[in-house]
Amino acid sequence: MSSNVIEAANARRREVFSAVSSANGAEDATEAIAHLLAVPADQAREVLKTPLEAFVGNTTDHPVGVGPHGFALFPFRDTADHADLYHSRSSDETSATGGEWDQQKTEEERKAGLARVESESAMWFVAVDTSRDRLVGLVFGEQIEGGDVDVAIWVRPDERKKGFGLEALKESRRELAAFFPGKHVIVRAPLPGSK
Repeated sequence: MSSNVIEAANARRREVFSAVSSANGAEDATEAIAHLLAVPADQAREVLKTPLEAFVGNTTDHPVGVGPHGFALFPFRDTADHADLYHSRSSDETSATGGEWDQQKTEEERKAGLARVESESAMWFVAVDTSRDRLVGLVFGEQIEGGDVDVAIWVRPDERKKGFGLEALKESRRELAAFFPGKHVIVRAPLPGSK
């Protein structure tokens, strides 16, 4: 079977899971998947036999979005370097936090965010300049009331005006549109006068 079918199923995994969970037996699930993905029944059966791990998020440390000039997005993880970057954002007065979060508040928010990522109601990314192996920013995609996805981008102050924000926006929109199919992706614009 073509890996394109698995990729298509993965891109629409929420719809696939919904179709399978509401099906009345294996044949009904096969028909639902075949209709959803516009594939023959034998390919739909192969999708149903694919290990669940193939559809559960991006569990590797490989980039999920790769732009030009050595730029990549990686999934935000519960690691020391990603936590340090999050703390840098929380102490930046030009960020959404206003630089007012203390260590305890920052950790509470980071852990709550990781829980939302785990429950698939959010996707967080780390923006990396791979040419220097430097973490340059963060992207937060959060499902909000009504199901739309709110996107916020933060770039380290010393890495601004280099095109990283635009690259982060381009790559994250593609990932978020695939992860939250049929939802509006709303980009939060910086406040006037913010650096």
